[in-house]
Amino acid sequence: MSSSEPTPAAAVSVRPATRADMQHVYDMIHELAEYEGMPDGPRLSVDDLVRDGFDTSPPWFFVLVAERGGAVVGHALCNRAYSSWTRRAFYVEDLYVRPEARRCRVGQRLLQELCRMAVREGVTRVDWHVLESNAPALGFYRRLGARDLRVSEGRAAMRLDAPHIQELALSDL
Repeated sequence: MSSSEPTPAAAVSVRPATRADMQHVYDMIHELAEYEGMPDGPRLSVDDLVRDGFDTSPPWFFVLVAERGGAVVGHALCNRAYSSWTRRAFYVEDLYVRPEARRCRVGQRLLQELCRMAVREGVTRVDWHVLESNAPALGFYRRLGARDLRVSEGRAAMRLDAPHIQELALSDL
């Protein structure tokens, strides 16, 4: 096997992140933001990740990290959600694989481990968003069996950002 060929999937391991991994996760969050054309988007620090993921009860999120050749090459940052339709759900905030590890089944292994957690925890739904312009990611997710909710359910993703949260919270409705 030449050094330019991807190594087999068996060379990728996935595990729960530790505090020590948060610098890697932070770096990958910024790599993802750069890829998505929003390098100024993330407004958090490594300390925020450690505090919110490890020092609060319950933690605000959990992270799986993928390693290949001893290096952290991907992550899935997720949180638990509750659905009035299906009960327990996971929401994937970020799924990112570093460019040098793409096409080595890192993303597939991260989602596989997340699905194994889902089975163990009685989770029946895993949701996430993906940029409409990210054709490679859309194709990857479809190959794994993911549904595009815009097509199948006609659902649009909506968000209230901080200024509107403040405005609504303080309004006299």
